[in-house]
Amino acid sequence: MAGMSITVCLPAHEAVRVEAAVADAMAPFEIDYTRGDELDIWDAWRITGGTVHGGGFNVLPGHERDSRLIHEFPSRWLTDSTTTPNAFGWCAGGPRELLDFSASQEEAAELAEAAWRQWRKLAAELPAPRRSEFYHARQQVDPGTYSSEQASADYYGQPLVRAFEDYRQTLPTDRYSWAFLRTDPIVTVGSLGREEFVASAVEDALPSRNLLSLEGWWYEDGYSGIHGACHSPADCPHKPELTAGYDHIDRYLTALPGDTLLVNVHCHV
Repeated sequence: MAGMSITVCLPAHEAVRVEAAVADAMAPFEIDYTRGDELDIWDAWRITGGTVHGGGFNVLPGHERDSRLIHEFPSRWLTDSTTTPNAFGWCAGGPRELLDFSASQEEAAELAEAAWRQWRKLAAELPAPRRSEFYHARQQVDPGTYSSEQASADYYGQPLVRAFEDYRQTLPTDRYSWAFLRTDPIVTVGSLGREEFVASAVEDALPSRNLLSLEGWWYEDGYSGIHGACHSPADCPHKPELTAGYDHIDRYLTALPGDTLLVNVHCHV
């Protein structure tokens, strides 16, 4: 078993009973061995995502304190859990019109190209850095006095690597995936050509979301949907409203009515 997150879409009128509405939407996919194996997906879930890069959503600037935003709910299975407030600018869900879906592959490409050029500008001014393997090899030889934490600190403390990290933190990347432009800079931006680096960065830039649609279709890992209203995919006479693929999920979400509720749910599968 493992964990996964899924965006559950709910009609606007369910705002008064969000957790119960999520439970109703998720129910057809609970592991109970009464229907087709494909519908036995989860055995526990909770609403999460209100922390930075926690799987939830960016909030449109100016709406960070809107009362309609959804916060993380306490676990339904842990009696000592407490509600987690949303980090400023993030939320576990809310009306689609309050959530920031403006991140794009085009902007990601511009940011990645700017980072590639900045690395080369800095590299012309600062000493050439050692690759991370140099420090980790030293740690393996002398683990008693040279820790892995020190190896990482020494690597990122090199003038070029540190200067690039300072620059990277100035870029508006909060709307993108956590890993966007955060990989080992010497191996990526320092070693790849411009086109190769930009293409690689853009590929991982946008968060990939699974989806439980308003119509009760479960879309996971970019595959074709499973309809919760039917006994099994083999017996389902309905045509999925989405073609397989994360890009189609993104378009579906942004095209929903503005008052549609989007809720980030983490489940044990």
